[in-house]
Amino acid sequence: MRVLITDGNERAALAVTRALGRKQVEVIVGADTQRSLAGSSRYCQKNFVYPSPYQDPEGFVATLLEMVRGHDVDAVFPISDIAMHVIGPERAQFEHFTRLPSPPAEVFQEISDKYRLMQRAVSEGVGIPETIFVPDGKLEGILDTITAFPVVVKPGCSLLKDGGQWKKTSVCYAESREDLLRLYHEKAYLRAPSLIQQRVVGAGEGLFVLMQEGTPLGMFAHRRLRERPPSGGVSVLRESIALPKAMVEATLKLLQPVKWHGVAMVEFKVDQVTQRPLLMEINGRFWGSLQLAVDAGVNFPLLLLEMAMGNAQTVPENGYRIGVKSRWLLGDLDQLVMRVKKRDRTLNLPPGAPSKFRSFMSFCRFFERDLFYEVEDFDDPAPSRFEMLRYIKLA
Repeated sequence: MRVLITDGNERAALAVTRALGRKQVEVIVGADTQRSLAGSSRYCQKNFVYPSPYQDPEGFVATLLEMVRGHDVDAVFPISDIAMHVIGPERAQFEHFTRLPSPPAEVFQEISDKYRLMQRAVSEGVGIPETIFVPDGKLEGILDTITAFPVVVKPGCSLLKDGGQWKKTSVCYAESREDLLRLYHEKAYLRAPSLIQQRVVGAGEGLFVLMQEGTPLGMFAHRRLRERPPSGGVSVLRESIALPKAMVEATLKLLQPVKWHGVAMVEFKVDQVTQRPLLMEINGRFWGSLQLAVDAGVNFPLLLLEMAMGNAQTVPENGYRIGVKSRWLLGDLDQLVMRVKKRDRTLNLPPGAPSKFRSFMSFCRFFERDLFYEVEDFDDPAPSRFEMLRYIKLA
């Protein structure tokens, strides 16, 4: 079988390439650069370059279709949000030549929109952080209801289309009333629906799922141990945990009614006081910590391909090893540098965050039982060299 994946510079793309390649699946890797992280893997059979999906979405789609037609591709796996947003509305064109095991464009957009997702969560009885919904960027009548700072300001959508191009938005912190007013004045994308949420202090946990038209085929849970930046962001060290019942129930409440089809990562924070999991967001595509699931025994890329080919298989409940850890080494180094060089207040660290010394000592634990490295791999060393050279060049 032959699979085409996008976003070759994403770590999730590397995880997909290795997971499929080691099962004798041919993998074609696309990226908007001549060389890429996943494209440097020994398990990548062919590289190709496409126009930026942000700046030239039509050219991006046209290039993918040309590759699909010319190389007898069995399935296409969009890896990033932007790839999902651009490819989804063109599903009919792709399905003339290949398989696209992902949800319809409108379902993906509904789940990816944090504003609509949080409203759905409230209606379904799924816990969310204390939230103020801001439909139009106007804070009149809202400011007086905010009694505690800092707050987290989240655009409804992580990507917005501006003319014929796509642009990223970002999550921000506001330390005071003045900060909040300044953010809404400066950030044009906050004039679209947005959220103001009380910060949740607690462990970040996530549920990885594969579903076929709303029927769960596989689930996997993990806990974030360190993130970059240290206050919360991309996980750089994480471990597998048993499936938390409350998170499973919340996930099914949100994804089964829309007949979710494909993979998703449902992100929660467990409030350290109440121990209640609170919904953060849903990523309706492969996730950055995908390699952890593969290392623990759940090969989501292969399961997705088998589903696409009509041979769906079900993973037994908790059918993976608990306590397996996965480390993104250079990301972990980045968070350590931030932790050492910057003040706690600048980093927006929550109460009880580890000291600089404890952070350094924890970073230096390079060898532990059931610890795997996400990029570094003796069997496939080229991606690690590629990432290191890129890191040094950009440092």
